[in-house]
Amino acid sequence: MLNILLACLLSSSPTSANAIAPNLVEDNGSAWMTWVEPVDKEKKVMALKCAKFEDGTWGDAKTIVQANNFFANWADFPELGVAKDGTLFVTWPQQSGPGTYAYDIAVARSDDSGETWLLMGTLNDDRVLGEHGFVSLVPDGEDGVRAFWLDGRAMTGDGHSGEGGGDMQLRTTIIDDKVHNSALLDDRVCECCGTDAVVIDGNAYVVYRDRSENEIRDISISGLNVKSKLVHEDNWNIAGCPVNGPSIDAIDSTIATAWYTAPGDKPKVYVSFSDEPILISTSILGRIDIVVINKDTAVAAWLEPNGETASVMLAAIHRNGTVNKKRVVASVSPSRSSGFPRIAKVRGGILVAWTDANREQGISAQLFALSN
Repeated sequence: MLNILLACLLSSSPTSANAIAPNLVEDNGSAWMTWVEPVDKEKKVMALKCAKFEDGTWGDAKTIVQANNFFANWADFPELGVAKDGTLFVTWPQQSGPGTYAYDIAVARSDDSGETWLLMGTLNDDRVLGEHGFVSLVPDGEDGVRAFWLDGRAMTGDGHSGEGGGDMQLRTTIIDDKVHNSALLDDRVCECCGTDAVVIDGNAYVVYRDRSENEIRDISISGLNVKSKLVHEDNWNIAGCPVNGPSIDAIDSTIATAWYTAPGDKPKVYVSFSDEPILISTSILGRIDIVVINKDTAVAAWLEPNGETASVMLAAIHRNGTVNKKRVVASVSPSRSSGFPRIAKVRGGILVAWTDANREQGISAQLFALSN
């Protein structure tokens, strides 16, 4: 049975003080991390950066873009995708108008491993001054990626702030040498729970928090020309968005989905291998991420409250229902400022990144070795 061993030492983090919003994406045994950090606080200039973790060390931080119109958000963070030919694509939320939740999804492309970046406009193909974000990217074709995101073009006013109406949509498109026209997948979804995507048998699928007419907000899975279906019938009835999206990963025919739910005000964090969900936590925070290790095992990271702080948790979950080596990775703020811990499979084990409680540290990361 797979075990999570002690953390291996890493070289210093590539981030600077007050960096936020870490995100990880796997790349053939390595991983890319993206994040946002301040450049000029008075002028509100932020930098979106990336760095590659390979063979136990971090490469140099590379600047993707600097601007003063970032929609810097604890839950809606930049996303990096790697095409089959190695082309990199990055998306991030940028303000589009004076409204609190008026922002588009900017897109950039790199053909030289992140050294230079070409701005490609916006992912969303409307000009509505509303919410667009929570992007997931997966390879599609040889030199492109498929994008999934939440799109507020049908919403009015200030969206989920309660001052408007209309429904949040789930949309998708292809990005290669251009951003293609988008397609609608679901016309009513939860307003601000993140998405996650995976490629299964050559087809891209997305998991997200759905929203019924009766305000049941359970996790669904969908894809292009694929009818949306529930991952599990939790029957969580909640009037507002919990800002707690699902995660999914797959190896061959093994698919693992992880999510937070709280029907009857009883918080739960579940993992499912396409069958009966496995309860791994009764945390009130959630914010889970998952990777599949082999046909019987996945590893998940999430947040749990711990007195006046919160803990980044890590555990191996097995198809037979066993949850072993559950451990505390780090102590972080219990507030929104701690964001979402992220994990990725790399050579040598599992890479974990999180927003450090010490803001001078920025973002921290550790490598955890695995053994049978």
